[in-house]
Amino acid sequence: MHIRMSARTRKTVLCGIIIILSMLYLYTSRILNTNVQDKNISLKLLLATAIRAAKIGGSEVIAVHNQANFEVQSKGKTKEGINDPVTEADYKSHCAMYHSLLEAFPSITVISEEASKNCDKVTVLDIKNSINNLNDYNIKDEIVNTDDITVWIDPLDATKEFTENLLQYVTTMVCVAVKGKPIMGVIYKPFETKQNSSLFWTWTNHAISRNLQVLHKLEDEKMPILIVSRSHAGQIHNISKIAFGADAKIISAAGAGYKFLEVVSGNVTTYVHMTAIKKWDICAGTAILTALGGTVTQLFDKQPISFGPNDSKVLTQGLLATLSNHAWYLDKFSNI
Repeated sequence: MHIRMSARTRKTVLCGIIIILSMLYLYTSRILNTNVQDKNISLKLLLATAIRAAKIGGSEVIAVHNQANFEVQSKGKTKEGINDPVTEADYKSHCAMYHSLLEAFPSITVISEEASKNCDKVTVLDIKNSINNLNDYNIKDEIVNTDDITVWIDPLDATKEFTENLLQYVTTMVCVAVKGKPIMGVIYKPFETKQNSSLFWTWTNHAISRNLQVLHKLEDEKMPILIVSRSHAGQIHNISKIAFGADAKIISAAGAGYKFLEVVSGNVTTYVHMTAIKKWDICAGTAILTALGGTVTQLFDKQPISFGPNDSKVLTQGLLATLSNHAWYLDKFSNI
């Protein structure tokens, strides 16, 4: 009798252990599957989210501009001794863009020019439904692990010009890099009044916004028209005259986003920069230009630019961006 009860007890205990292990297995599998699903995201959805983020950031910029007064602070001086301003518009745009992207994709890495400041005062919108805006484009989706994705955002490019009311230079930008290579670029011009000239985006080998499909190229691409920074030009004017001759046309403008769009529109042949520049300034433009067949490299060592999460946030080797004849421009600068 005693032996029979022990056997029954052992059987009961064994069944209990099996049930507990089964429950643990199911729970663990569910957690692992959830994590895998969270780590694998739709790039088409991310593109739609990036476009929406750039636009809501632009709305915040407009809202601050429409105030009677807004505070202008300083981050300090650049190496060239130029004041580096920051405004409420920078912070509000950052909060809207940064937290909207993370709300939609909590596991992605987002690198912004600004740091979060009073972001609890900005309403974070659910922008995943923005994918409906891409219904008119026949885009084949792609699934990528979030560990390979870095999103770079510039909440307000050309802040100095924003404070001077030179609003044509102002943009908000989002760039998606996969394994350090920028594959998606979004540039939004919040103060542009022409309906088809405010939002520009590309996804390399997948789709480009329709306003980028109708751009023209310069008839004589060998006649250099360079666009350079109006605030951080360095020695580029003198060097360009030496490289291309006294008749070379040089246009000074603000905002990296604006200058990239001038290249892709065919208004200039190249965008060149010699002093240090932050990668959130150039990532979206690099993605757009390369998607259209252009080339962007560092100016001095001629190497491609990596936009991974652990890469330096500052480009110190200069920048050269062209829609064509890139090697010709590099040789011209190399011969100085």
